[in-house]
Amino acid sequence: MTNFGDTTRTSEIPAVARPGMGSAGGRPLLSKTTGELTALSSGDPQRKLLSSLRLKVLLTVFVIFLIVVLSGFIFFLVSGIFSWLTPSMRADLEWKTKRSAIELSQAAEVGIAIDDPQMVGAAFGDFRRDPDVLALVATNAAGKVITTHGKMPGPVTALFAGKPGDIRAGAGYFVAWATTAIEGRAVGRVAAVISTARLESGEKLRRNILGVAGIGCVIAMGISLFFVNFYLGPLITLTHQSLRSSREMEIAKRIQTSILPRNLSVAPLEISAAMLPATEVGGDYYDVIPTDKGCWIGIGDVAGHGVRAGLIMMMLQSIVSALVRKNPGSKPSDILEVLNRVLYENIRHRLGSDEHVTFSLLHLQPDGRLTFAGAHEDMIVCRAATGRVERISTPGPWVGAVRSVKASAADRTARLDDGDLLVLHTDGVTEARNATGEEYGIDRLVAEVEKHQSQPVALLRQRLVESVTEWMATQHDDVTLLVLRYRPTSGA
Repeated sequence: MTNFGDTTRTSEIPAVARPGMGSAGGRPLLSKTTGELTALSSGDPQRKLLSSLRLKVLLTVFVIFLIVVLSGFIFFLVSGIFSWLTPSMRADLEWKTKRSAIELSQAAEVGIAIDDPQMVGAAFGDFRRDPDVLALVATNAAGKVITTHGKMPGPVTALFAGKPGDIRAGAGYFVAWATTAIEGRAVGRVAAVISTARLESGEKLRRNILGVAGIGCVIAMGISLFFVNFYLGPLITLTHQSLRSSREMEIAKRIQTSILPRNLSVAPLEISAAMLPATEVGGDYYDVIPTDKGCWIGIGDVAGHGVRAGLIMMMLQSIVSALVRKNPGSKPSDILEVLNRVLYENIRHRLGSDEHVTFSLLHLQPDGRLTFAGAHEDMIVCRAATGRVERISTPGPWVGAVRSVKASAADRTARLDDGDLLVLHTDGVTEARNATGEEYGIDRLVAEVEKHQSQPVALLRQRLVESVTEWMATQHDDVTLLVLRYRPTSGA
């Protein structure tokens, strides 16, 4: 039995991926992630609907509350202003009524004494042009009308009721009268009728403002309800979906990084690996499984993104790991056939989906013989003897796409000699694009491998990752690289 556990190497994973690699309270984080995924996937649609509806109702109530508060403030402000203005305006008009009667009685005393209408009318002067003055009337001591101005609101005798200087209110007017006297002897009377239209206009303005404010409040409430339901409603739904998608991406990343091998110590290989998950998890997978029959290496990419891709990747890793440990001497094509049947059943019938997996499974024996099956990216082998790269294609079948791949899952072979490099990668490497849209490409990857082949595998892997990340403008897919150097003499 050959020892495959003497050489210690490290799998390099970005810091963002590391939280998924540990354990919490002795329980693997993969189990915790699976539980979260189950909870997320089994969410009650009615509960989500009620949550969204509750948020809409709360938002609507809040908006209506703000509108009511604003309307109440307007009502209070307008009422306060008019409650201060109206008494002041009323007092002003009352003072004007009384003062007009007194001033006119003094100005027209001579005309009244000699009973001259023209002189009295001239004494009325500017008062007749005052818009607040409704009517003016002057009488002699016997009560005979000498002259009038304007339209009388009632009988002349009614205007002189009460005591001199008393202010009486009528329908739309104030009236007051004063005695005209010369050397203490009464010679007549003058009455002034002042319109209260300003008071009525102010009250009408107050009612109009409050009415408009009330109508505006109702309209604002209607607009708010419309806005919440037809604009904020979809926005709330999108926000829920965005939060859910973000949570799904987080779980998918944890699934993806949790199932990666934590220990790449596999003699007679020196191994270094890196995976850079994209923002939208793309479903890259790799595994290194040492057995007493040699080392099994798997690399693949699940078509699709997110949690579903993570689930399929978990299935892939579990099935492959179980099969190669149960039958470490199996042919890769046999493993691939069983894997395909299980994934096809799970993906097509249980998940009700149409994803598939591009996947290559390699079996490296201690003497350097390499047997592989499946379809994935070309394998890059850099020969230590020549320093040149050979590209080995993997023309096998996809996994999970059809019910059976028995007819097309043929085994192919290659050989690694001492010091040879084997570089495996996913399409996130070769399809990385720069700012102009040009792909990184397989030729550029081959050139980098040949250029840095003499470096230790960790440094070579680091240089390859740097070359790709420096090239691409934005990462749209996972980037996965495995660098393996065959060293049979180091494992002796």
